[in-house]
Amino acid sequence: MGKKSRAKQSGKPTGAAIRAKKELLKMATELFKLGVTCPSRQDEWDYYLKLYNAVQEFSRRQSTACKGITPSVDRESAVDGFETWLKESGVSWDKLKLHYFGGELGFGLVAKEDINMKSLLMSIPRTLMITYEEATKSYLDEVIAGNEVLSVMPNVCLALFIHCERCIPNSKYKPFIDIIPSKFNTTLYFTPEEMKHLKGSPSLSTAINQYKSIVRQFALLYQVFHSNHQKSDIAKIPLEAREAFTFDAYRWSVSAVTTRQNKIPTTLLTAYNSDNDDDELLSTIALIPLWDMFNHSNGPLSTTYNVGGKTIDCFAMCDFKSGEEVTICYGGRPNSELLIHNGFVVTENPFDKVKINLGVSPKDPLYKKRTKLLQRLGVVVNGQFPICAMDSNFPTSPDLLAFLRVFHMEEDGLDEWLEKDTKELPALREVYLTGPLVFKADPKMWLYLENRVSLLLMGLNKSLDGELDSMLEDKSLSTHAKLALQLRGEEKRVLTACMEFCKQFRLSLISEKPIESFVNGSSSESADVKESFVRNKVLEKLIKKSQTDEPNDNTESVQNEDNEIIQKLSAVDIETTDSINTTSDNAVVT
Repeated sequence: MGKKSRAKQSGKPTGAAIRAKKELLKMATELFKLGVTCPSRQDEWDYYLKLYNAVQEFSRRQSTACKGITPSVDRESAVDGFETWLKESGVSWDKLKLHYFGGELGFGLVAKEDINMKSLLMSIPRTLMITYEEATKSYLDEVIAGNEVLSVMPNVCLALFIHCERCIPNSKYKPFIDIIPSKFNTTLYFTPEEMKHLKGSPSLSTAINQYKSIVRQFALLYQVFHSNHQKSDIAKIPLEAREAFTFDAYRWSVSAVTTRQNKIPTTLLTAYNSDNDDDELLSTIALIPLWDMFNHSNGPLSTTYNVGGKTIDCFAMCDFKSGEEVTICYGGRPNSELLIHNGFVVTENPFDKVKINLGVSPKDPLYKKRTKLLQRLGVVVNGQFPICAMDSNFPTSPDLLAFLRVFHMEEDGLDEWLEKDTKELPALREVYLTGPLVFKADPKMWLYLENRVSLLLMGLNKSLDGELDSMLEDKSLSTHAKLALQLRGEEKRVLTACMEFCKQFRLSLISEKPIESFVNGSSSESADVKESFVRNKVLEKLIKKSQTDEPNDNTESVQNEDNEIIQKLSAVDIETTDSINTTSDNAVVT
């Protein structure tokens, strides 16, 4: 009794607390080991359930020793403080006002007056942004420099920094952090009951990998916080942040990053070196207050970074009437990424695509020759390829076409193409080829793709047990479950259109005038294809990067950064990164 009382009075941990800490460290080690496991596709669901339950058990044990984080104010109550902070910081946004739409829309921005296209909407000083550079100069500096994971993962560092700042009562970013939702609709927040609605979708594997990645990062960081390694460096981190580092807290900070993070030029960038092509050297990642309140709609990109003024300047992408919601375009991203990283789905998304797994078997007698030609083309031998509806402005992935053509070549064809000059190889990526049919195996190739897409559709149809519309109206289903169903419905739309395109294009190839009859035909169907063809050829160069630079399955990464935002002018166009983007409050429900 006396010893326990003295321990409490002195502030020293009790024997029970020490044992609990050791037990949690042991569990964190096991959690990390589970997080680096690579299950087969057949076993991934059972693996996900095991991992999810392990996290739940860890959180349950930790809750007895950790109070966690309780938001200091609710989001609506934080608006006044946020607006005062913006005003005192010199933010210009006189034409707009914050508005809470409720439901899934959450907050957004509304026009206070009629706004003309290209009018300046807001200008956000760099000093208000939460950046990776700021994290590296903070109390985390030595921890980042001395940890081999943190030193090469800016996104994880930024998430950790935001967690720490959230725990500091007098943080200079408090008004901004208070306005960020307390929960998100990203798949990190899905329960297994909700996640199961993604079964049949290629996106399920990506969502599981994302969850696994965050669990692994959390387990690693927990060990860093509570082990003797870098003990003096860890001591610099605010005690409140160390004590409140739970899985829920880290999941929140990761979601805050993935829904809001964007690239901006580094402080070292000047107008004189902005033509450098090394994106990693020229940009840093940042959370941009107020700008992240814009919701999304299709249109031109309209935000720039002003290098001279060190501000984010956002312009109206079209005319807006007084009282109308003002939106911006996030750029071209498929629904799978929007749901997993942002928590919403866009109906009839023109940038939508579905990934398909393809590869050359090592048992193929022509494996070496196929591999050699694919390497010359810069195409993976085994991996994921994007397929799109091919009924709008987008051709299919050039890499996919090149892979399929090489996959279907006979040995003489492989030998012929291996002998060709490099400048002739791009023909393998073309959808439309005028004149004589260059690739004899193309009808077979399109039939193969049609069949593979058909298999994906069968999986989606099988997992959709009822009519999608009636399922979405089911009030017993959660928002997360409905988002998963909505994604599958959109994937079904993409795959159905793609399969029909493959069929019609294949039939045109075996007709008397293959390309001409398909592109210049007189039927309404052919007229639609002709129109699509014209649009495709005009836009092909503009969208080539969006279609070909597919992110690898890097499960250590919270985001896939792949867009150029640095141009030679002092004002630089900003587009959301490939796996993260400015938040849409469509992504949250508070």
